[in-house]
Amino acid sequence: MTTRSAWHLPTGQTREDTRLAMSLGMASSGPLTARGGCAVGGLQLTGSAASSMQARLSPGRLWVPGGSAAAQGGYPVTVDADTQLTFADGHATLPRIDALVVRVYDADYDASGRYEAVLEIVQGTPASAPVPPALPKSAELLYEVSVAAGASAARGITWATAVADRRRYTAALGGILPAGGGHGAQGAYAGQYRDAGGRLERWDGGQWRQYIPDAMLKRSSALGHTASTTYTEALTDAGPLTVEFTAPPSTWVHISVGARIAGEGGGGGFFSVNVRPLAGGALLVTASDDVAAVYTGAGSASVFTNFPLGRLTPGVKYIATAAHKAGSPKTWYDSRFIRVDPVA
Repeated sequence: MTTRSAWHLPTGQTREDTRLAMSLGMASSGPLTARGGCAVGGLQLTGSAASSMQARLSPGRLWVPGGSAAAQGGYPVTVDADTQLTFADGHATLPRIDALVVRVYDADYDASGRYEAVLEIVQGTPASAPVPPALPKSAELLYEVSVAAGASAARGITWATAVADRRRYTAALGGILPAGGGHGAQGAYAGQYRDAGGRLERWDGGQWRQYIPDAMLKRSSALGHTASTTYTEALTDAGPLTVEFTAPPSTWVHISVGARIAGEGGGGGFFSVNVRPLAGGALLVTASDDVAAVYTGAGSASVFTNFPLGRLTPGVKYIATAAHKAGSPKTWYDSRFIRVDPVA
């Protein structure tokens, strides 16, 4: 069949029709597939004792994608009670890594003769440097557990350090995914969003990037001076002031600079910035009076200016470096800062 509909045809509805229809409301991983993963808050694995071969998995829900064909659809699965799991004893001399999965058996695709969803421990191969085992089809990875050489009921698994959480999470179609686990953490399409520790990230087709990178602020309280009548990044008695930042998807940032300036003889001074790619290349902003905080007059004063900078390359790192120009025989700079704010 090339075109399907669900809860529509008077001649009946197949199990595939139903599974494909249910996946329409879930986060996509392809034209016919929904992203596998857990509902947030369940399926917690804890050792039944500090050191034993048994652990307990709490109730929870998840979606397991069919692994044999795209038109197979996926399977909503619920673990409705605490479940005790027993891991096999360790190899006599070599460690291994086991995988805890929720696996769906469907004889229509896997010739297993079974129609059920089960919790299954996939044993890894003992080795001096063990790696996780390959996963069976139609299985969603929850945890990887390191089983030490010689582990047994008498000297079991140290649960506090042996468990690697590999749960990934799913969401409604178009929803923001909770980040987690690391297994299958790639996005499905450019423009998909996820929440990573309170920061919004966007999948750009190749990697997750912060949607709005963090604002960057650098400040120096060192007192330095210059007699240069052209812009210089160097000060006597004070080191250079730089700030690195990543261009956001909008390609625009807002740059602010400021300092306390005092010039001998009332000539004041100028405080500006050079901006260039961190990897090297031509200046995007050249220090000048047009983008400078300026003070002229007797004594000292704190001055500040800001300006936008655009047409940056999203995801590329840049560096802004303070630049100074004397407006008198010698100009002093204190409490310098540079701040870069990404623009949404």
